[in-house]
Amino acid sequence: MRLHQCTLSLALLVPVIRAYDYVVIGGGTAGLTVAGRLSEDPSISVAVIEAGPNAEDLPEVFVPGLIATGQSYSTLDWLYPTVPQRNLNGRNLTVNAGKALGGSTVINSMIFPRAEKEQYDVWSQLNNVTEWGWNDLLPFFKKSEAFTPPNDFQVQTGGVRFEPSVHGFNGNVKVGFPNFFFIQSTLWRQASVNLGFPLSPDLANGSPHAVGVAPNSLDAANNTRCSAACAYYTPVASRPNLTVLLNATVSRIIWANTTDYGKLTASAVEFFQGNKSLTVSVEREAIVTAGTIGSPKILELSGVGNRTILSAAGIETVLDLPSVGENLADHVQSWANSFTTLTLTKDQLNLNATFAAEQHDLWFKNRTGLLSAAPRSLGIAAPNDVFNTSKLQSLLKQARDSVKQTAIQFSNGNTKLAKGIQAQLEIALDLYEQGKELPLEMNLEPGYFGPTAFASRPKRTFTAVNSVLHAPLSRGRSHIASSDPFALPNVDPNYWGHPVDVAAQVGGIKLARRMLRTPPMDSIFNGEFEPGDQFQTDEEIEGWLRGVVGSPNHVVGTASMLPEELGGVVDTCLKVYGTSNVRVADASIIPFPVSAHPSSTVYAIGEKVRRFLLANLTFNNNKDSGGRHNQEAYASTRGAPTMLEISPKTMNYHS
Repeated sequence: MRLHQCTLSLALLVPVIRAYDYVVIGGGTAGLTVAGRLSEDPSISVAVIEAGPNAEDLPEVFVPGLIATGQSYSTLDWLYPTVPQRNLNGRNLTVNAGKALGGSTVINSMIFPRAEKEQYDVWSQLNNVTEWGWNDLLPFFKKSEAFTPPNDFQVQTGGVRFEPSVHGFNGNVKVGFPNFFFIQSTLWRQASVNLGFPLSPDLANGSPHAVGVAPNSLDAANNTRCSAACAYYTPVASRPNLTVLLNATVSRIIWANTTDYGKLTASAVEFFQGNKSLTVSVEREAIVTAGTIGSPKILELSGVGNRTILSAAGIETVLDLPSVGENLADHVQSWANSFTTLTLTKDQLNLNATFAAEQHDLWFKNRTGLLSAAPRSLGIAAPNDVFNTSKLQSLLKQARDSVKQTAIQFSNGNTKLAKGIQAQLEIALDLYEQGKELPLEMNLEPGYFGPTAFASRPKRTFTAVNSVLHAPLSRGRSHIASSDPFALPNVDPNYWGHPVDVAAQVGGIKLARRMLRTPPMDSIFNGEFEPGDQFQTDEEIEGWLRGVVGSPNHVVGTASMLPEELGGVVDTCLKVYGTSNVRVADASIIPFPVSAHPSSTVYAIGEKVRRFLLANLTFNNNKDSGGRHNQEAYASTRGAPTMLEISPKTMNYHS
């Protein structure tokens, strides 16, 4: 890391509309969590700058059964394209990420489990601390939740199981279970148990190697989605100390003319609304919560990152921090689909317009029917569910023999990061051997789910078993290629870059096929559709998968919480190395991917970072008045806008 003093003097050439104690860049999952918690103190002013709109009033957002319809995967989605993936036939994939207040919790599938305890413990192990393991995170998981326990119908008909000790009941995110269940989900859980999966007492208990009904980020009282906006913004939108600026694209963090003990100090954040360039001043801290792809982009646009990459993009380097944008990991989605003898599947919503209209009316009348829920039964597979012993040992030996070279290959020429990735891989391989690195999520979809468009597949009913690579060893990166803040970065997840990932995904399809044919699922099996009977050997299955796998949109790691000597970007208080008042708090800080859908974990990160912020606030309040960043320089901007009068309507405020 190298600080370039000559580039610190970046003048405020655009209007300063107001100063805030905390400026949160990105109104997504963690961003709204942080903002909502900070603004509980009326003496603290908080601004959230969000690139998208408030979409809480759209049916495709609040109706669970309308997931992935309407604007969900268009105007409410960043639709990040990847660079051609060399291991996937050169295909360009898409990573979806929410572009709205609430971030990806506005468009995701609402699945709300947690990962294996030992995987969270790796975060502490890599950083040689204790405060980032499962035991420390559990209180923050619980603090985020307003959990609705299952009722008799959900337990007896839906098969829901629940451990009260691992849940919170007074938090913000409404979590619960649906009021509609498909019979095929029950059959699939029974088949999974027959294949050796334990029956889970609760998929959020930190021991997810089991099968069960996943909790949802769902308001069980009225069967609507609860996004981060529902949880942390809407109930407190009237707070006078909380301002949310919508449809506002951040262009950079502006740095103070002087450093704080040799560290960069953020003095303002510049953003665009329409064609206007505006600025808000930072009195205490800037908190970057723009997501795994958006957060490194903000840092790089602000001159923080790998100087070679910044120079190529036309950005002057302020702080040479080469690991920004590196260490990206993503889960990988695949599917097996069979025809089913059942007629009641989600396919009917596409096959029968009259039925779809009836279900729509039913939901709006009394919150029941197919649209009242997006139920998912999950089975989290351990290595011995996927590989026989000899195959697993062979894969692990080959991976260990090449671990140093693999880490160098994944590190993009960054020698410190190579050490960090090697440490991750060595731990992951040990966890594989212990049965704690859980490579796959298997989940049941009561209808077609896969790569073939509706127009191109038979007009029949289906059962799908999703097989998702949940413990990837591959690492990639995301970097800007332009100084244009509206340009999307180059995203390279390097899917299937590690042989163990390939073998696990192939094994997942074989496991999905067994599930579809194992009693009692065999009673509704009516032939395989995909991959198809022509793909039988491992090589044939692998060849098919290379042409169809996609992203489930679970990217992590591009601003990793790691020691500097292991290629970290933020420390264990989530402060960016080399800065005095900039933190990152979203999935990008996750240094080691975990086997779970990420939203519950990101909420916990948001809850936890509040503790660091308030501890720092207490420390600064005990100092003299000079302890507040830029207090004198921006005292005149407290309160009303300066230099440019902006009405709430013009600013598109939600405050």
